[in-house]
Amino acid sequence: MISSVSCPVIDQAPAGPGIFTIRLKAPVLAAEAKPGQFVHVRTADGIDPLWRRPFSIHRVDRRRGILLLSYRRIGRGTSLLAGRTAGDTIDLLGPLGKPFDTAGRFDKAIIVAGGLGIAPVPFLLDALRKEGKRAVVLWGVRSKAEFFCLEALRGRKTAIHIATEDGSEGFHGRVTDLFGRLAAEFTAGSGFSGFACGPMPMLKTLQPLAAASGFPWQASLEERMACGVGVCQGCVVRMKNRQYRTVCADGPVFDLAELDFND
Repeated sequence: MISSVSCPVIDQAPAGPGIFTIRLKAPVLAAEAKPGQFVHVRTADGIDPLWRRPFSIHRVDRRRGILLLSYRRIGRGTSLLAGRTAGDTIDLLGPLGKPFDTAGRFDKAIIVAGGLGIAPVPFLLDALRKEGKRAVVLWGVRSKAEFFCLEALRGRKTAIHIATEDGSEGFHGRVTDLFGRLAAEFTAGSGFSGFACGPMPMLKTLQPLAAASGFPWQASLEERMACGVGVCQGCVVRMKNRQYRTVCADGPVFDLAELDFND
């Protein structure tokens, strides 16, 4: 059920250069949220900025009714959000969007994340673990300074392979190059299913590699949004059947094979 909720800030802290993680008391949202969904956040108390900002749900603590969001400060809206402190209240609309399907007939997951595309992955890993499914995470960033929550990810006993474009840590190259290097380890018929989270260029490069793997892939898209509920049609993406879908209402999770990344 979609609802607008005023949520108290528990705390907020920097997680990396320009990256913040905020914890909110949101029992209704925490109870209903599913991995891959997002919330639409009003970053100011007034109408400036007018539009809400979409944020993937980073983690939930259903027992304590806590919702965590991780985001990058890149503009006026996120700068205002970064200034919120314990005791402030923030208006959230959600949970929104189509979640990941974690209940499919597979027992191992390969997760490819680019940059802040890692934000929904901890919540996804928690859901997979509850269903007894193992996961391997490939995460790529430009430089090692951009990594955050690595220890929390490793604490889930998850195999993690990292890549940096400048070679400052892990594999030297893009995360899609890393996947190409390791692809032989993930083969159809071995119980794998794929998940991808990141910017459009990464997903476009990954698409043919994922197709060659022989198992299904789900992709979570990053897109600017206005209404967040499919009304304004401002976040449409094209599918290979030449139809258009809204990222906010029809996604943000899609079948990677069905997306048309050609201009």
